[in-house]
Amino acid sequence: METEIKTHIDILNAKAITLKELYGVLDPDSRDWTDGLLSKIYRNANVPPDDDTPEQRNWLLFDGDVDAIWIENMNSVMDDNRILTLDNGDRLKLQRHTILLFEVFDLQYSSPATISRCGMVYIDPKNLGYKPFFSRWLLTKTKYGETMHDNLKDLYNKYFPVVMDRIFEGMTGDDELAEPLKFITPRTNVNLIEQLTILIDSILPEEVEAAPQDFSALEKLFLFCLTWSCGGALIEADREIFDQFLHTQAQTMLPHSLYENVYDIKTQKLDFWDKRVLEYEPPADGRFAQILVPTMDTTRYSWLLNSIVHLKRPVIFCGDSGTAKTVTVYFAFSQLDPDNYIYLNINFSSRTSSLDFQNIINENIDRKSGKIFGPKTPGKKLILFIDDLNMPTIDRYGTQQPNALLKFIVEKNQLYERKGDLELLNLVDM
Repeated sequence: METEIKTHIDILNAKAITLKELYGVLDPDSRDWTDGLLSKIYRNANVPPDDDTPEQRNWLLFDGDVDAIWIENMNSVMDDNRILTLDNGDRLKLQRHTILLFEVFDLQYSSPATISRCGMVYIDPKNLGYKPFFSRWLLTKTKYGETMHDNLKDLYNKYFPVVMDRIFEGMTGDDELAEPLKFITPRTNVNLIEQLTILIDSILPEEVEAAPQDFSALEKLFLFCLTWSCGGALIEADREIFDQFLHTQAQTMLPHSLYENVYDIKTQKLDFWDKRVLEYEPPADGRFAQILVPTMDTTRYSWLLNSIVHLKRPVIFCGDSGTAKTVTVYFAFSQLDPDNYIYLNINFSSRTSSLDFQNIINENIDRKSGKIFGPKTPGKKLILFIDDLNMPTIDRYGTQQPNALLKFIVEKNQLYERKGDLELLNLVDM
């Protein structure tokens, strides 16, 4: 059967590196040729198979944005010639056992020539939706028992669909339409359900006996996580609207504002954030720059950050300049166990390139074994804190090279070498 054919997949983001690093470079003086990442992977994938070699397929998956420069260089590969011509004169034929796949957001900068050579499959987010994601996640909660499983399912059915309708469609539930709620940065319904499950996972204890089973206790947990997953990135004016909407849907006694309350897993109740605010302690060195007066905002945002960090999931803080994002992140780090965590601060600027970004990472990781790399300090997890994520220069096709590399690292926990053998490295404890 065709489905039994062994398949090897090479994934790369073409916008994470320069064009020369992608296709290779020919030294004009010595005429020495240095393979690029794509030319190396392409060359290896298209080695004609031996007669004794078991049947295998090779997939080259381009997971990232398309622009009118790098993709046009692939046009001759995608027509009847199926040949990639490099600057050194090498002509590499695309073999029948190798397939090119492109996973893209849009084709705004692709020419009609490129588009006509590819088979197109459009995936509409409305076709699949967010329900399968929650159903799959719910299967991982079976260890907590059938009662919790059923309660979580009931809470999801009670709240999440109407919340999605209110946020994205403006449906209030009273057969009236209102303005959809606004996010500080675009979100999708799948993104929101994923963040909801992450927050629930961060609160639920490993010990089954300590987990809340009662519907009322679980409802408070669910509402708290719903507030910060679906309402965490809403603009300030719409947070109050969202909070009032949850109150009308709950049909149970809730505190005045869900944003001002935290779920306590020990008491299985909602409690005020104010009670968790630490007393102010002057810095030992007396330096003005080290002074931080804890507030409800620094307390709740640092708590949310550390809860997600423990699950090894990425977090992004959005806000206007001067809203103390950096200070809050540092405050959160100060509460982590220094025996288990170290952090690396990377400041992006308009001059930051993906090579600069990767060099900083390389300086702070060591080889663990083979192609596995991790923090230099044994037994500790490395947190990358990237300040001013939006600062790198936007190229003419709307992408930022360092962020394209960051996307690859976050999604795959992998990194390609920029020199030498261009090997694929696996990143752990980061």
